[in-house]
Amino acid sequence: MTLYNMATTRRHSDIIMELSQQYDAFTWRELGVKIFQEETALVHYGHRKNNIDSLSLVDIAQIDNIDTLDYLGVVQPDFMLFRYNKFLWNEKETRIAGYPDLIVEVWSQSDSKQDREAKFLIYSNSNNKTEHWYLEQDSNIISCFMGKHKLQDKRLNEAIASNCGVTFDLTHVQI
Repeated sequence: MTLYNMATTRRHSDIIMELSQQYDAFTWRELGVKIFQEETALVHYGHRKNNIDSLSLVDIAQIDNIDTLDYLGVVQPDFMLFRYNKFLWNEKETRIAGYPDLIVEVWSQSDSKQDREAKFLIYSNSNNKTEHWYLEQDSNIISCFMGKHKLQDKRLNEAIASNCGVTFDLTHVQI
C-alpha cells in the first residue's frame, strides 16, 4: 500500500519520499545523519509578513532558554538533513533550531511568491552553513545555493551530491 500526503501532488510526495528513503535507518545513523520531513517546523527570527528582510534561521548557540523556541516564527521545509550542524528540539518536540546541512523545497503551484521569497531569505541568511535546493515540479533542474551563494544547478537525470557528502539518486522520479 502507498500513502500520500493529500495536500501535495503525487510527484511532490514521490520526491520527498525518495530523498528520505535513499538509505535505511541504520545507514543514516552510520553516516551520522538525522533527517526531517514536512511535519517538522524549523524556527526563524523575523516576521514573514511585516519585515521580510530580517528573516534568518536560529542558531542554537543563541538560545538561552529552550522555551524560546515555542515563540519564534516557523517554516516547514519539505526535507531537512543534519549531518555536521547541531540542532535543538523544544520540549514538545514540535520545533527545532539550528542550521540544517541541507534543505530541499519542492515547489508547487500553490506556493505563493511571498512564501517562496520568505523561505529563500530564511535559508540563505544562514551564514553559509545551509545548502538549500529548490525544484519546480514541472522541471528536472534543481536550483542550488549555499547560504546566499548560487551553486551549480543539479539535474535529476544523474546522481546528485550535497556539500555535506550525502549522495541521492533521484533518476527514477525525473520527468
